[in-house]
Order: sequence, then C-alpha cells, then structure tokens
Amino acid sequence: MAIEIPKLPEQLPTTAPRFVGKEVKRIEDPGLVAGTVEFIDNLSLPGMLHCAILRSPHPHARIVSVDASAALEMPGVHAVLTGEDVKRWSNPVFTAPEGWGAYCMAVDKVRFVGEPVAAVAAESRYLAEDALELIQVEYEVLPPVVNPAAAMAPDAPILFEDRGTNVIQSRTYTWGEVDKIFAEADHIISDSFRWNRVGANPTETFGCICQWDLVENSLTCRGSYQTPRFMSLGRGGALNLPANKVKIITHPQGGGFGGKGGPRGTDIASLLSRKAFGRPVKYIEDRMEYLLAGGGQSWDRYYEASLAVKADGTVTGFRVKLVDDQGAGAEGYGTISAAKPLAAFTGAYRIEAAFYDLTLVATNRAPTYPYRGYGPPPHFFVLESLMDKTARTLGRDPADLRRQNYIRKDQFPYTIPSGNEYDSGDYEAVLDKVLALADYPALRAEQAKARAEGRLVGIGVVSTVEPGVFDWNAYATVGVPGVGVPEGVKVAVDVLGNVTVAVGFQLQGQGQFTVAAQVVADYLGVDMNAVKVASAPTDVAMPHFGQGGSRLGVSVSGAILGACEKLRATFCQVVAHMMHTTPDQIELMDGRLRLRANPEVGMSLAEVAGLMLSRSDLLPPGMEPCPEATFVWTGPGRTAPDDQGRCKSYLTAAAATHVVLVEVDKDTGRTDILKYCIVDDCGTRINPAMVEGQLQGSVAQGVGAALFEEYVYDDQGQPLVTTFVDYLIPTIHEVPMTEKAAVVTPSPFSPLGAKGCGEGAIHTAPAAVVCAINDALAPLGVAVRETPASPHRVWKLLQQAKQ
Repeated sequence: MAIEIPKLPEQLPTTAPRFVGKEVKRIEDPGLVAGTVEFIDNLSLPGMLHCAILRSPHPHARIVSVDASAALEMPGVHAVLTGEDVKRWSNPVFTAPEGWGAYCMAVDKVRFVGEPVAAVAAESRYLAEDALELIQVEYEVLPPVVNPAAAMAPDAPILFEDRGTNVIQSRTYTWGEVDKIFAEADHIISDSFRWNRVGANPTETFGCICQWDLVENSLTCRGSYQTPRFMSLGRGGALNLPANKVKIITHPQGGGFGGKGGPRGTDIASLLSRKAFGRPVKYIEDRMEYLLAGGGQSWDRYYEASLAVKADGTVTGFRVKLVDDQGAGAEGYGTISAAKPLAAFTGAYRIEAAFYDLTLVATNRAPTYPYRGYGPPPHFFVLESLMDKTARTLGRDPADLRRQNYIRKDQFPYTIPSGNEYDSGDYEAVLDKVLALADYPALRAEQAKARAEGRLVGIGVVSTVEPGVFDWNAYATVGVPGVGVPEGVKVAVDVLGNVTVAVGFQLQGQGQFTVAAQVVADYLGVDMNAVKVASAPTDVAMPHFGQGGSRLGVSVSGAILGACEKLRATFCQVVAHMMHTTPDQIELMDGRLRLRANPEVGMSLAEVAGLMLSRSDLLPPGMEPCPEATFVWTGPGRTAPDDQGRCKSYLTAAAATHVVLVEVDKDTGRTDILKYCIVDDCGTRINPAMVEGQLQGSVAQGVGAALFEEYVYDDQGQPLVTTFVDYLIPTIHEVPMTEKAAVVTPSPFSPLGAKGCGEGAIHTAPAAVVCAINDALAPLGVAVRETPASPHRVWKLLQQAKQ
C-alpha cells in the first residue's frame, strides 16, 4: 500500500492546524526545569564499579611494557584493562575509508597524546584514579608527525605501518569544463586559508554504564548516545558480539552537536565489566579528558581556492584544494566532513563548473569527529571570503555581487555542479529582507562616518545554503556505503484516545519530542497533552538514526505521518464495517472518523481504539485488534553516486543571509559585534520558537569559531589546550542577540514542506563575522585568512599594515 505523506500543513486532516507552525511550549521542559530528567551520571546500578583511564603523555611512541600488578593489588580495585586484553577480545573500529581505525586502547603503540593505554574499574572513581598512578608503562618515544606537510614528506614516520603512508585518501573531482572556464575568465580571484581546529564542547561530556552478561554473552550499554542504533552496530563489530546481543539504552543528553564521542569509552567500560565478572562499570568523561582526547575536535584544514569571474561580475568557476588533517586516523568519521561540502559545493550561486582536490592526512593529533555543520562551515568561509575579495577587486558592493550570481527562484529544483539537487528557495527575497532588516544603506553611512573618524568598522553580507536530511550516498566518496537513512516510529492509541509515540532517540535539547507531539496531535486531532513521546532501546526500537545531519525534525515528522496514515486506513475500515459502508466513504477530520456524506455521523478516535481493544468480535474479519502502526521513513528520490561523487544526497536546502556590523580596535585587535541580522528560509517552520533557538545557539558557535575557539598543538604534537582557560568559548557578553526574520519556500519533497535547520547559522556566522572584519581592514590592505580572528592575529595584521 502506497503511503501518501502530507507535503504541507494544510493537507493534514484538520480544519486548521492547532500546533504545527505554532510556538507551542516544549513538552520536554517541565522535567528539565524540575530536575527529574535522568542523565547518565544521575544513574547508579547495584554493584556498580567506576572506570578511570590512563592516557598517553606522548604523541607517538611504542609501548614496551605495561605493569599493572600493583594496581590490581590495591584494595577496591576489581579489574585492570590493558592493550593485551583489548587485542585478545576486540577489533579495531570500522572507519571510512576502511583500515584507518584503532582499538579502543593503544595496542603496541600510541598515536596521540591522551590515547588510552590502561583502565581501572574500582569501587569509586577516586580509587580508580589512585590506582592509575600505580600502573607502570615503558615507552619507546618515536618522532611525531605534527602537521600534514610533515606527514606527507618522503621520510615521514608512519602512524599506521600496515598502510605504508600517512595519506588516508587523495583524489580529485571535476564537475564541468573547469579548465576552459578558468582559461576564459577575465579575472581569477585566488587566496589561501587556514581553518584551525574547533570543537563541540557540549555542557555534558560523554558518559556510559556498561554491563556484560557473561551467561548470555550480551552487552547492555546505558549512556549519552547521540546515534544509538549506529552505536549498537559498531559495538557489536568492535567487541565480537552479534548486533542483536548489544542493547543501547540512550539517556537524555546535555547537548551533543555531533561531538559526543563514546566508542572508546564504551568499549573500555564494556571490557572492564567483562573482566569484573559482569558487574556494571560507569565511565564519565571529565572536561580535561574531553578537551584532550574526546570526540570534540573537528576541521583542521589548509585551503587554496580560486574563483573564475567574468568582467561583469558573473562567477563561472570554483576551484578548491583542501588538505585536511584528520589526526590519528579516521575512527571519528571526521573524513565525512570533507565529503559533505559536495552537497552544497557552490553555495547559493549559479557557478557552472567546479573542481575539488581533496587530501586527507593522518597526523599525531587527536582524531577528528563530527561537529555541528560537519564540514561546510569552513568551506563557506573560503567561498564567501573569495566572493568578498571579488567584490573589492571589481569595485562592487558585496550584496549586489551576490544578488547577481544567485540561483534564481524559477530555477528550482536546481542541480549544482557537484550533483546535489536543491529543492526550493528564493535567495533574492532573503537578501532583500535582511538588507531591509539591517537598514543596509544606514549601515554603510555609519561605516563611512566611522572611517572618516579613523575607526575600523566593517560590514559582512554572507549567503549560504544548509544541506538538510542527509543520506549515506553523500559520503560514498570516502567509503561510506548505502543509500537511505531510516527513521522509524510506532504510534499507538489507547482505549481512552491517548497517543504514545515510540522513537529511537532521546532528548538532546533541540525539542524533537515536542515536534513529534505537534505533528501527531494535529493529524489525529488530539490535544498535545494527550501525547506521550517515549524513547525505546535499540533491541525493540524501529530502525532509526537519531540526531545528526539537520534531519531529525523532518524525518521523524515523515515517520509519524506515515504511521498515522496507516492508522487512518485501519480506522476507516473499522468504522466502515460498523456503519455498513465502504472505507472510501469514511474520512478522518479533527479527530473523528466520519461519513463523508454526513459528517455528523462518525466515531471518535477513542471510540475506534476502544472498539478494537475491547470488542474484537465487531471488527472486520481478519483484522487484528491493534490500534497501533509503525512506519520507517527515508528521504525519497535519493540516487547512487557516479564516479565523481555526484548524486541526489541531502533532501533539503535551507538558505540564509547574515548581515554583521563589527568594529576592530586599532590598538588591541579586538573585534566587537555591533549589529547582527539574519533572514533564513527553512521551509515550513513546524515550531518557529525552536527554529529561533537553533539559530541563536548556532550563532554562538559560529562566533566562537570566528573569534575565539582553537585547539592548539605545539611543534612536538603536544596539546596546549586542556581547560577552558586555554580553549576560549564565547559567553553571553560576546554573542549578540540577533535580529531575525524569515522567508518561507516550502520544500516540494519533504513532509509538511519542512527543511533541515538544526545546524543552522554555524554555516554562515563564521564567514559573516570574518568578512565583516576584512571589510573593516580593507582600507589598510590586509585581510584575515586564518581562524579564529583572535585579537592577537588581528593585531599582527594591524602591525603589518603599518610597515
């Protein structure tokens, strides 16, 4: 049976939506405010032990020996795990590309500072930490490889000897007649850029409690897991267990942003439980561990890039050469972040042809992991910086140059050179609205006045596209197989007409439980208070992925609507049988199953569910007495990639333009953001308040990346950032409250016309802030090409301008 999922809110079986599109209160918040939500560190199990991990002080060294005998003799210690145990009981993790992963603990050699070399399970974390001091590790220190240039040198030490090279992958992509277009260009605008490592740093770090059942040879892991089903499959492969013997129970999370990590900590706690005869083992990552070696470091990049431009300002070609420092292998799937830009390679512009020269390199830094945006934010920093440089070269206003090159409204759906299809948009309308919101002419007048006074005031106008609702095919180029990312739910109605929605993910802050309640309440015509959203463990949940890739709001809506459509069809059969008519004569409207010809005659949702559950003798022959339905949704129309990586990958393409006014202090290099305006288009806004929250939060992370945040390593591969004294995160004093407005062009492909918007402004904010700084510095003839634009970096540029 084909399931038709509503493409717009007006297609829901309700006279008018009461919840979808409205700023309803979040159903998650009462428990969060009252403190009754159970985060993983709040949980204690009978007989539970606590894990502490001994970590390598060296970026590159062979392990000569590990002596844990003294730790084992310490009172209160129940198990010690070493590389010898890990090698015997587990496997290196799967990676993309394959073969660049490590065990959960160093076996034979360490490849980055902070890599686990031993672990202890004891009756308290204090005892476990004390026991670590009794473990003796002898190292043979090896020369470190501290950056990609050193890693690719002919005589470079090799991190993974079986690979014979430190180059994880190197290939080029050619989309269109690139050489011809650049040869015919009137201007070639080129530059080099450096994006330094940033990271997620959620409020809550990773934590888990793992228990190995020695009788069943099965594993139960409770924890702050962002993608539980994916984690379950991975743990089965790493720990030599069948996938159905690994049960993940995910807990509410204090943020995630992709950088929650967890594979190493989970595997170590699980193997400690195995050694401790099945007692549960808790591991809570502390902040120093997270900053040193957690799953929160991303995007360590070196760019060379060029635009081909005609004399009239038309941009025709885009070339990018990227060398990406992945750190010590590919265990964190940081490689995907270099593949994702294919989904929006040429941004918001009608660029005919593009070229991508991509090299992924392993070094003795911590492995890179996902982070909100997963790759395009640095890419758009490069593209938008070049657009601004083009405008300055041609003497054009940067807003007008962008307008000239936008994909036009009547060209959607639009296929970009790298193969992805943008679903809908009106980029000129977005630009017009944000320029009006910011009063752009007044900003330029204010800038002119400030310059006349000798002040450095700049304006950034930046447009980007946010790929939403990812598909595995987008990452095939780095070795990720598959097409179609499932998101499944179960919708059940009880005898009183209450509704339960079972999902496979947990609370993380974005409000997806509220989205689920809004959608099901409007479809079934119940109040939101009658809806319960529950998280199911992986052994009983429908196939799902969970949070990630700006997809869950869209995909869970699709799954719920699919399940509700199946329920509607079943209920229509029941009511038709009771009224001696055919199902096509029955319709669902405002929570009632009624006769189309006589809408006054019908049954309520509770009456139908009650009949099914308590009077099965009255049901149509062969019908199950089950007012429940499941549905697994995946993005429609996705295609397998060709040899250049071209495919329909991300289902939706949200868009935004930011206008930023900054002032740079001539004496200190400090940047102050004076005004920040955003207009975005994410299609139908299922809950506008939550969209605004996502935007404001991602602006904070974008400002952090642009001005403050950086994981620093010295020339010997030693990390210099292990606390928030060193890793600077912006506070409420540095992040402006933005002025926001919206344009709505519903997606023709997605449920309710919504587009992915969870990653939001982090795609745009770093480029917008840096472009504003460069506009301020333009009269001095210098420009920021490296992030973050910290006061010291900008001060050095100011000194350079004086020479």
